[in-house]
Amino acid sequence: MKNPRIWIIGMLVLLLTIGAGYFAYTRTYGAQAQEPEEPTPETATVTQGDIVLAADGSGELIPAHELELSFRTTGRLAEVLVGVADQVAEGDLLARLDTLALGRAVAEADVELQIAQLELADVREGPGEAEIADAEAALRDAQTRLTLACDAYQDVADATESDAVKAARESYDWWVGYYQSQKARYEEGKISKTDHDWAMAAMIQAQEKRQRAINDAQAERTRASNSLQQARSAVAQAEESLAFLRSQPLTDTLLEAGMNVDEALLAREEAQANLEAAQLYAPFRGTVMDVVVGPGDQVGMDTTILTLAQMEEPLLRFWLEESDMTRVAVGNQVIVTFEGLPNYTFTGQVLRVDPVLVTVSGTTAVQSQARLNVGDHDATLLAGMTADVEVVSAETRDALLVPLGALEETPDGRYVVCLVRADGGLEQREVEVGLRDAVNAEVLSGLELGEVVRVED
Repeated sequence: MKNPRIWIIGMLVLLLTIGAGYFAYTRTYGAQAQEPEEPTPETATVTQGDIVLAADGSGELIPAHELELSFRTTGRLAEVLVGVADQVAEGDLLARLDTLALGRAVAEADVELQIAQLELADVREGPGEAEIADAEAALRDAQTRLTLACDAYQDVADATESDAVKAARESYDWWVGYYQSQKARYEEGKISKTDHDWAMAAMIQAQEKRQRAINDAQAERTRASNSLQQARSAVAQAEESLAFLRSQPLTDTLLEAGMNVDEALLAREEAQANLEAAQLYAPFRGTVMDVVVGPGDQVGMDTTILTLAQMEEPLLRFWLEESDMTRVAVGNQVIVTFEGLPNYTFTGQVLRVDPVLVTVSGTTAVQSQARLNVGDHDATLLAGMTADVEVVSAETRDALLVPLGALEETPDGRYVVCLVRADGGLEQREVEVGLRDAVNAEVLSGLELGEVVRVED
């Protein structure tokens, strides 16, 4: 039996030799097995397709033109000739006020205008021989009355005292003397107080008669003077009238007559305008949306009678979220589906983008309007219909497309792709890029359909 220690040492040497060999093997061949293989590059083929840049929103149908109609004057409503949903043409009579008083005012204005026109014609034609003869006769009569008035006034003025005044004065003087004698006798106790008082009363009555006579004489002189002044004025007026008739029409007279005609014409036009204002006409072709008042109601110029809307070419008012505001612009195409007409798809164009954001259902949104091509369908559209809206901001059809990962942007803003040649080699090529969506980019030049490009992760 061998020495155990020698056997143990031999086993240890063997194990160490085996371990060293295994270690050397794993370093040499194990490392080679763990090295990763060169990855195969991902590629894509240039294809042909569409890119559509769009944003979704919601909207409602509104009339292209809606107007609340009122009268241009006040009055009592006599009749409403239309009802809700009626179709009317431009110029149709919709309602009218009670026009009895207004019609009478027009008739009166017509008469005043005719009178003013006749007076103007008379001024232009001048007077006739009969008018001049009448004016001459009127002047002679006025001169005769003036002569008589002068004589009457002269008689009154020349008389120092009228007979009535003279008689009243003589009577008063006698009664004064009589009263004085009776007073002396009363003081001597020869007559009674009654006789004394009667004499005094008679004297006072005579004094009053004398004063009345003086007043009457003065009034007669005043009347004579007034008559004289009136006669003189009548002569002056008759002379002026005759001189006017004998002369040509004066410029200021013609001007005044013409102004009277103009004023009458304006009054007539105003009365006619008031009558026409009592008739309510349709300003455009449309549909009656609402009738607010009825016959017999008192209405003013601020009272809405009915609402008229133009529904033949309605508009779509729609909203996009604020984050999509760059997607909407005037002229962009819209694609619309109404909730009440799910089987119809309408197209149109954006007409207006409001400059102020609005809040819709708690969300900040861009408000816009679009005109629809309603002639594409025979469906009935009603104001207030809700719709889903897709706004197309840009699109390209049948374009050459590559994945976005195939593009590499150079520092100067150009784009290049890595083209995979048929022999497997790579070639860098500059391309012109158009529209891009979340996946693909439009290639305007630099590549051909079917070519292969490398795509980076």
